[in-house]
Amino acid sequence: MRPQFERLYGAACAFARIGFIVGHERTAEHWLIKATAVLECVTGAESRFSASLKVNEVTMLAAADQLQAATWDAKLWVAANACPDVELGGRVAVMLNTCAEVALTAQRAIFDPSADTEAIIGRLGDLLAVVDLHSQTLEDW
Repeated sequence: MRPQFERLYGAACAFARIGFIVGHERTAEHWLIKATAVLECVTGAESRFSASLKVNEVTMLAAADQLQAATWDAKLWVAANACPDVELGGRVAVMLNTCAEVALTAQRAIFDPSADTEAIIGRLGDLLAVVDLHSQTLEDW
C-alpha cells in the first residue's frame, strides 16, 4: 500500500493557512498598536481644528496647519510601516486623506476672499464627520 502524500500535504497546507491567518491577525493588531501613537496626533489635531471653527480665522488657520503637519507625519509613518491588513490600511489611508482635505479646504477658505464661507463650513462639517467615523472604526478594530 502506498502512503497517501496528498492527504498529508493537504493537512499541512490547512495548518499553514490557519497559522498564517492567526499570525496575520496578530501582525495587524501589532501594527495598529504601533500606529496608535501617530494616529492619536492626527485625531488630537482634528479635535483642536473642530474646536477652532467656533473661535476665529487665525485660530482656525493655526489648527489647520497643525492638522496638516500631523497628517503629513502620519502618512510618512504609514508609508514606511505598511499595514499588513489591506482593509485596515485602507481605512487609515482614507482617514488621513480626509484630514489632509480638511486642512487644505480650511486654508483655501481663509486665503480666498471670494470663498463662500457658509458652503465651506458645511463641507468642513461633512469631512469632519467622515474623519470621526473612521476614527471610531479604528478605535473599535
